[in-house]
Amino acid sequence: MTGLKLCVMMLFHPIVVSEHIKRQRGDEKFKRLTVILVLSILALALGVNLFSIYFTHYPLATVSVRKANLLLECGKLFVPVLTWVLASYAMTTILDGATKIGEAMLYNALTLVPYVLFTVPAVLLSRIMDGGQAGLYFIMTGGLLVWVAALMIIGIKEMNEYTIRKTLLVVLLTVFTMAVIWATAVLLFTISSQFVTMIREVYFEIVYRL
Repeated sequence: MTGLKLCVMMLFHPIVVSEHIKRQRGDEKFKRLTVILVLSILALALGVNLFSIYFTHYPLATVSVRKANLLLECGKLFVPVLTWVLASYAMTTILDGATKIGEAMLYNALTLVPYVLFTVPAVLLSRIMDGGQAGLYFIMTGGLLVWVAALMIIGIKEMNEYTIRKTLLVVLLTVFTMAVIWATAVLLFTISSQFVTMIREVYFEIVYRL
């Protein structure tokens, strides 16, 4: 199954995609395809995200083009996805999961296909909408995020052959782990910033006294 077929199948038959990924375990050619697919989909997702920032009709835009921080916007797209992959892989490893990290990365990258394909039409449609139709626009864009999240949850169940109950447990533990990771990152950033500020103040104090 080619990369394009995998992307199309993800839209209609995500379970078939998970089964195909598992069957290709150990195939060196498929490993190379995995790297190409993951990088390509992430690059397309980034491009689509930037497109939505700059071309969404102003009354419907959630981010001001003038105030947009592109690095922050990229982080808002990639950080949740990458953290989900790492946290879910850690939880499935602990709870008798059968997925390898490369397989988890490929499947979760493929879950972004609906976002990549349908965000651009939604943005173009926003150009003929006004502020009074904001609710309809947010339902469309929010629906894409729900679709992606549902595919991710399906992936945990099918890739690891879990029951529904165990899948829900892993999802809850994954969300909790993600929160811990983010909180730890924020704490480390805050501490490092305060440390750098303290060193700077000490340096200037020494220079001033000399």
